[in-house]
Amino acid sequence: MFYTAEEIKNYEEKLALLIRKRDFIMKERVTAVDVNAKFAIEEELTKLEQEIADLKELLSKAHGIPAGVTASNSLESLAKALNIDEDEEIGMLHLVNCDRKQMRSKFWDAFDEKEKEHFQFYFISACPSQMPPSFAERMVYELLVEELNGNTDALHIVQHEDSGRIKIQDLPMGRNVRKSQQRFKEYVQERFRFADTQSFDAFIETGVPNLPYDYVSVIFEIHERKWESFLEEYLQWMIDTFRCPHEDVPKFLFFFVVYIDGQHLDKLSGEQRQIIDILQGIDHRNDSTLLTPLMPVEEADLRAWLMDLGERNPNKVEELIEAFVAGLREEDKILYQKGQLFNMKDIEELQALIYRIANE
Repeated sequence: MFYTAEEIKNYEEKLALLIRKRDFIMKERVTAVDVNAKFAIEEELTKLEQEIADLKELLSKAHGIPAGVTASNSLESLAKALNIDEDEEIGMLHLVNCDRKQMRSKFWDAFDEKEKEHFQFYFISACPSQMPPSFAERMVYELLVEELNGNTDALHIVQHEDSGRIKIQDLPMGRNVRKSQQRFKEYVQERFRFADTQSFDAFIETGVPNLPYDYVSVIFEIHERKWESFLEEYLQWMIDTFRCPHEDVPKFLFFFVVYIDGQHLDKLSGEQRQIIDILQGIDHRNDSTLLTPLMPVEEADLRAWLMDLGERNPNKVEELIEAFVAGLREEDKILYQKGQLFNMKDIEELQALIYRIANE
């Protein structure tokens, strides 16, 4: 059957209205207490879901989408049905780059301001559910593209042998400041394979051994439960050590990821608040950058990410997101129902699926 452009537009507008109504009622379901009210809401949702499904099927025919690709299909089948632009290279950046506009802009503003400096320190504190190390990983990948034109030889990173992704490493620590400083120096010497006659201190003072890189990047991580009272002094020592290195020393970008459970929920314990205060104090005393907090991602950002890959049809995007939501844990579904938000831990699983499919 042939449908005019005006008919298709009307159906699409009706579908969008039904989806907004369904999402609103889903929010109401969360707060409903009365049994009769809950029953009425469930009945209304069932009716709406059927109307939405019927409209999607009609629009699929109107747009010429192959039959069988519906919201009831598996997430993987729907991901495989996406129209990914053949000129769009789906690389490791696509594993971590669902947008965080504010923090991304803050990073690049700080980077541009410090571009000629030999050291840059970035502190990221966030709940593990928001994947803070992935944000650091993303900015390193973007640095490679934006500043080094993809020249991997100009950037030294530590990678996993199997996947090629950047390795997130434990912050070198000992039982006190002195032992932690020793662990850090050993880390640098081992990473760059210094000879027995070469030392960390000589490297900072003389630039020898000369490293053939424009940038060196490292991502350290530490969980709040491993936080020690001497860490403030230790981190300050790192900053002071790299403040005035020899001009032959490459530019170092340090990312420190501090996991603070539930930080985005704004219900911090006294110990958690103290850690954040310490990081803010370090940031105020030095030319470092605090990137925090990382918040859940809006559904609109996920939709935009999918469309950037090349999929222009909103029906296919909607079906994929519906299947994605259906597979979430209950607490993550509630987060979506209340505010159309996703934790980054879930989005990255979808990104990994699409990355795998695109590179098969």
